Amino acid sequence: MNRQYQARRRFLKRTLACAVAGSGAGAMTGKLNLVGSALADASSYANVSDYKALVCVFLYGGSDSFNLFVPSDTTLYSEYSAARGSLSMSGDDLLPASDGVVSFNKHLPGILQHYEDGNAAIVANVGNLIQPVSRADIAAGTASIPADLFAHNHQQEQWQKGIASQPTAVVGAGWGGRMADLLTDANTDATLPPTFTVAGSNFFQAGNSTTPVAVDPRYGPKLMAYMDSSKYNTNAGREAAMAQILALQNDNRLEQFAGSSFARARDSSRLLSTVMAQNAASELDFNTRGNLGSQLKMVARLIAGRQLMGQKRQIFFVGMGGWDTHDAQSNRLAQLTQDLNKGLTSFQQELTDQGVANQVTTFTASDFGRTLTVNGDGSDHGWGGHYLVMGGAVNGKRLIGNWPSYQIGGQDDTGDKGRVIPSMSVNQYGAALAAWMGLAESDIRDIFPDLANFDNSWAQSDMLS
Repeated sequence: MNRQYQARRRFLKRTLACAVAGSGAGAMTGKLNLVGSALADASSYANVSDYKALVCVFLYGGSDSFNLFVPSDTTLYSEYSAARGSLSMSGDDLLPASDGVVSFNKHLPGILQHYEDGNAAIVANVGNLIQPVSRADIAAGTASIPADLFAHNHQQEQWQKGIASQPTAVVGAGWGGRMADLLTDANTDATLPPTFTVAGSNFFQAGNSTTPVAVDPRYGPKLMAYMDSSKYNTNAGREAAMAQILALQNDNRLEQFAGSSFARARDSSRLLSTVMAQNAASELDFNTRGNLGSQLKMVARLIAGRQLMGQKRQIFFVGMGGWDTHDAQSNRLAQLTQDLNKGLTSFQQELTDQGVANQVTTFTASDFGRTLTVNGDGSDHGWGGHYLVMGGAVNGKRLIGNWPSYQIGGQDDTGDKGRVIPSMSVNQYGAALAAWMGLAESDIRDIFPDLANFDNSWAQSDMLS
């Protein structure tokens, strides 16, 4: 299928979906569903036979990934040590990998082991970019750079929406949501979308035609707690009354939409409640000081319920706060990395126990990296940073991309603060993940229009197999 045909088909499907949501008429819904089914049959994703999932772990605040993953090369390490000053890690602070390329923060032993086993890789120097940028471009004032660099809210939104060339206000969906719009066809049960968040609302998963399901990381779905007779007998009357209200004929489009939305939420909540009941929590120790462990534990339960939900493609969002380390960085980073290590290694073990370690890929993201320079006892907002991709499908034990220059005022510094210019865009990072999920190149380029400004290296990437 060519791109123009695919775009027309997606537009028509979205239009039909909106019509169905607002019609409220059984006969009309049936007819439109027939047309929708015909369109689904034409989709290149309707016949997906395998299972795959992405898990985005967003490190809110701007993670100092320069102290998570450190170059082992003698020359680069000397640059790193000089730039970082009192924040520099050395000796017992680091766990060198056997490849001589990277050393891990000493609080990441489990993640290092996955790296050694070939199930994890480091993606170097990623950030929001419109097009490749050099220090000379910035100095000359000719660089096309994203708006509002170094600002938490704007960079979080840009990262999660993935179109830095446009004002975030006009980008209505995140790149995870744009993927979900297409991958809905792969799932046989339309009750639930492919996207689940256990960290509240986010920009990453909002789609043009799909909306993520929010699940409480500890208690699961909570919507029907007082209106589901399967939970409590005393709910029977309320449930019956609501069913009668929803069955009433109504010509008001807004009321029709509200009713159909509530009915979908009710059905989703019931299905998720069944999933929770049939997929008990893992016996593994997921306990962390924050709620990262409980979020990942809930994601594992939702993955275990994929067949009951009729889902062959899933996209999850997990959030971990506290990474804005302007002060007391060494102590704070020690706690954060311990929790990250425990949460991710427990999660990976659970996936192995479920037999889906090769079908689930977890990746980290953050607002931005941090400055190489010290502001006293912490670091400030930067730009590029290093990220982790982990799972059985990862072609691991390798650095994807290249280490930047760690020299203050050097070729990769925006100025003299050690704000590192990214060498890989969020678009390229996301495109490699989207390709692994089975999306066609034409669709990936629709999801990430800024890819046109970069070379095609993401397509040849062997990050995942």
